[in-house]
Amino acid sequence: MKGLFKNNFLAVWTNVKFFLLFMLAMGIAVIIIPDQTWQMYFIIIGIAGLAVNAATVIESEFSSKWGKYKLILPVKRIDIVRSLYLNQLLWITAGVFFVGIVIALSCLLHGVPFEQFEGVSGVVVIGISISLTMSAIFIPVIYLAGEDKTIVFLIISLLCAIGIAAMLFNMPSGPFILTGCSVLLFIASFPLTVSIFRKKEY
Repeated sequence: MKGLFKNNFLAVWTNVKFFLLFMLAMGIAVIIIPDQTWQMYFIIIGIAGLAVNAATVIESEFSSKWGKYKLILPVKRIDIVRSLYLNQLLWITAGVFFVGIVIALSCLLHGVPFEQFEGVSGVVVIGISISLTMSAIFIPVIYLAGEDKTIVFLIISLLCAIGIAAMLFNMPSGPFILTGCSVLLFIASFPLTVSIFRKKEY
């Protein structure tokens, strides 16, 4: 299990290094310029962007044939799927910490009114929810449909997640409903993916 998780981490790290350089440059601008719109874009891109990068590990497994090779190793299919979900959670958490540190530095430097703090907190909720929902849709779908349209399904999953977030967030108690739904979707998609993967033949 540790080997699977480490392999997923290293595969994502190869792709995510350039993204983090871009986010670092954007983060410096956010710290210097006290603009709430900049902050909101930074939060969404930072959290959801790392989740998207983490999801690309599935494509790299298919293209490198590592996904097929793992099946002859002494590991269970449920552990292979679990490592993917844990990898998603790791990078979503990393995104939250990264944007959190940058926003905190910006607030310390410029101060922040309570209304702006509420707005920023809401955007963090949206970023986390989009990331969880996108992962919950993409992982089982790609195992069901196959690897030949990975990018297409990733974009569709992301757009669906954004649409769900936009619809639920503006409801009464929207942030709580959105958070609960995204967490439940993420949890429910795990056994679904395991079920699909167990029936899949290579």
